[in-house]
Order: sequence, then C-alpha cells, then structure tokens
Amino acid sequence: MKTPELLAPAGDMEKLQVALAYGADAVYAGQPQFSLRGRENGFKTVEDLARAIEYCREREKLFYLASNTVPHNNKVLAFQKSLAEIIALEPHALIMSDPGMIHWVRTEFPETEVHLSVQANTVNYISAKFWHDLGINRVILTRELKLREVEEIIEKTFPLEIEVFVHGAVCMASSGRCMLSNYLSYRDANQGNCNNACRFPWEVKPAAVELHPIENDNPISKAAESTQEGVIVVEEDQHGTYFMNSRDLCALPVLEDLVKIGVASVKIEGRTKSPYYLAKSVQAYRLALDAIAKGEKIPAEAMQAVFDTENRGLMSGFYTSQDPIPQNLSAAKDIQAHAEVAAKITKYNSEKGIATIDVRNRISLGDNLELFSPEGNKYFTVTNLTNQKSQNAEILHPGLKNCEINMPFSCNELSFLVRRLQKTKK
Repeated sequence: MKTPELLAPAGDMEKLQVALAYGADAVYAGQPQFSLRGRENGFKTVEDLARAIEYCREREKLFYLASNTVPHNNKVLAFQKSLAEIIALEPHALIMSDPGMIHWVRTEFPETEVHLSVQANTVNYISAKFWHDLGINRVILTRELKLREVEEIIEKTFPLEIEVFVHGAVCMASSGRCMLSNYLSYRDANQGNCNNACRFPWEVKPAAVELHPIENDNPISKAAESTQEGVIVVEEDQHGTYFMNSRDLCALPVLEDLVKIGVASVKIEGRTKSPYYLAKSVQAYRLALDAIAKGEKIPAEAMQAVFDTENRGLMSGFYTSQDPIPQNLSAAKDIQAHAEVAAKITKYNSEKGIATIDVRNRISLGDNLELFSPEGNKYFTVTNLTNQKSQNAEILHPGLKNCEINMPFSCNELSFLVRRLQKTKK
C-alpha cells in the first residue's frame, strides 16, 4: 500500500510552520480575496504567499493554493490578474471550482497543476473522469460519499488522483451548497463569506399551527421528522437546540480502509483553527499513517491527540453505515476536550533550562504539565514561574506574555504546554 499524502490547512504563516513541523506532507492556503476563507485568511499579499511557497520548497514540502471562489462578472478580471501573479510564484497546484476559471488557467497556463475543489461536488466516477479529461490532476471528493463509492471512483478514473477529507468541521449542507448565510446576512458562502449561521444559538418558538404528536420518542428521529405545515420539529435542552449542527469528522476508524483503496491524499479541514488544534490533528494522522505503513495498528496516542482538542463530538462521517454515532450534534455542552493549552512557548534557553511563554490558561506552581512538541510529548512539574515583570510568581494568569517557566526538556517556538483535564464521555 502506498501511504497517501497528509494535507493540512495553513491559515497563516505560523500555522503553516506548525503543520509541517508536526508531520504534514503538504499544506493548502487561501488566495487573498479569492478563497472560501477570505475573511480569515492570514496571507494578505502576494509577498506573503511567496514566503510561504519558498518555506515549503526549502523543506521539500508541497504548497497548494485554494482559489476556489465562484466569481461574479465584476470580479472575473481581478481574479484573473491575481491568479497570474500567483502562478508566477509556482505553487505546486491550484485548488479551483469554477469551470470557466479552470478553463482559463488550463488555456493560459497549461503547465500549472489544478486540483478540483470539493465545492464542485463530485460524487461519481463519470464526473471525475470528465474533469480529468479537461486536464484536472486531482479531484477532491465531496464528504457525502460511502467508502465503496470512493473506491469505485478510484478504480474507474485511474490515474486521476483522488483526495478526501478525513478530519474537521462538516457543513450541514451538501459540501457548502448552502444559502443560509446569504439569506440571513447577505454573506455568500461561495464568495468566501459564510457566517456559519447553522451554528448560531437558535431557539424553539411556539408553533403557529397545531402539531400532531410524533409516535417515535427518539430525539434524533424527531429532529429528522418531516415538517408539518412548514414547521421543523426539534428538541431543545437548557443550552439551546442543535438541529442544524453536525458533529466533526474524524476518519481515524476508517483510515486504513482509505489507504487500502488508494486515495492519494487525506485532508484535514481547519484554516481558521488554532495552531494547537492543527498541531494535535496533524500529529494524530501522522502517527496513524506511519503505523498503517508498517502494518501496525493505529496507536491509541493518535485518537488521544484528537480528543485533546475542542470539538463538536466526533464521527467517522458518511464513509460507513456502521458508525453508531449520529451525524447531528444533540448536546454541545456535553462535549469537552481531554486537554487544554496552558501556554505557547516563544523561546527556550537551554543553559538556564527556562522557557519563555505566552500564557493561554492559568498556570500555578506544582502543576503537572505536558510539553507538546514536534519531537514528542514529555511531562514535568512546574517549580519556577516568573511573570512579565521578571518577578517570581506562584500563579500566571491567561493573557500574560513574555513570562518564564522551568523547562527540563529541549523545545522550540513551535511547542506548547498542555494540561490534562478530566475525561468526559464523547
């Protein structure tokens, strides 16, 4: 079996560095103004992208540029001009969705590799073959496919590369085909402006019409029940209702199956997530892929790593019908990470055995913390703290910067201090 590429999100330069340090083979970042994370894109200029591409090239890693908006007429020329400037930097591939823009790139820049964005909603082999015949090198499949469907597409479109999502948030619509954001706030999801309205704190209001009782008392069945007179039947707890909320994808339970059927790349979602979240997620899938390549079981540390991050409950997606966990999230407040970031390390003094940190959560003398770094995870006890005024301290509070802590292990600015929390049922 060939080990697939591990592809990670890079919302900015720091996240790009974190992704590569923790084991990603490639990263994807957004084109300024013309990607689906345009509002939160940390790469603001062509110069930013040039530095990122060079950073990857120096480390023999791949850099893909997400240029996947669907431009209206008044944005076409600006999109083309921006693309031409960026193509000159020679990113390893463009991720695109608009057929016209793809045709323009293939015509004007035939040597540029193009990957078809998930926004194109490819769900069958005939569509994948169509795109391959037009010069597409790789197709990113929609998340709504079964494992057997992915396998059939791979078999019938070889040598086309197939990429799939394995981790991260899941859109409540069919891979982004949603008008809710546009309807509520005139922010078009396909222009990179989704406001994630499906995750707003919705409330249940009295129905304007009389509802007939539902015989099935299962709350999941109630949420999926057909509407009566246009009213959606939902359940609400003390925190709100979650009828439009999906659990997060975690394909670790089916990762070996994806490797066996020959996917070319496994993709982590999350360009707007924190560097810590990214580091833990990449570490998890790096551990898993390396174990599969050796013919070993996926280590427990891989699943532990994803549980160490905030999530909305985890599921293996649509790949299998055997997953007992429903897609819909029903109680967000019951979800809790197994760990939290105590601090981000910004500098390490090996002679003094001291690390300079920016504090994320309260740290006290006597705390048992985990050093989470690209070299591995190690544990130590806090015996010395110095605040931002270089004064000895018993407690460091969140938000403090340039503080110091005793550090018995070698580390760097891509490392974190982590506190273990009491586990809760996922």
